[in-house]
Amino acid sequence: MTRIVWLVSGLAALLAGCQANPKVMDVHHRILFQDSNLARLIGVERQSADRIAGDLLRVRTDLRNNTKCDLWIDIQMVWKDHQGYELYRTNWAPYMLAARFVTKHEVASLSAEPSDYELRVRRPAKTIEAD
Repeated sequence: MTRIVWLVSGLAALLAGCQANPKVMDVHHRILFQDSNLARLIGVERQSADRIAGDLLRVRTDLRNNTKCDLWIDIQMVWKDHQGYELYRTNWAPYMLAARFVTKHEVASLSAEPSDYELRVRRPAKTIEAD
């Protein structure tokens, strides 16, 4: 019986310390690789988010190419509100990661409204080369 009392009081104390703050960013698990093989080829060295002039949300990511060849990828940023709903997204943009090198990617929101984000990475769409 005393164990249950201690467990309940411990949970109550833990929950009492929690508070919602949409401006505080948890930068873990914010990258979506749309190809499971890409997660093996590309490592995320570091990712940070902060507010810059105009209260814009800036996201900086260091991506490591783990292969011995240059790697082309497409990157898209999805900006979300504090409840996780999508506000807007960027177009897919090509990005080259040099072989066995850490490449920095930096992007800022267009307005102060976003408080969350998701960085999407995919293989580039295949194109037909002109003769």
